Amino acid sequence: MEPRFRGVFLFLHFIKQLIQLFIMGRGDKKTAKGKRFQGSFGKSRPANPVAAKKAAAKKAATKAS
Repeated sequence: MEPRFRGVFLFLHFIKQLIQLFIMGRGDKKTAKGKRFQGSFGKSRPANPVAAKKAAAKKAATKAS
């Protein structure tokens, strides 16, 4: 690679890495980022986070006793 193209190559590589950081995980239905992208809810992204925390605490309390 010629020295004059090295800077351009590094710049393009950097841009590609930035794009991947923002896009990665959006198509995965099992992650919170994927669920936000699709607008759906589930175990990793509950519809009501407060109720989910209460349910988890109640489940932990019953499991401990």
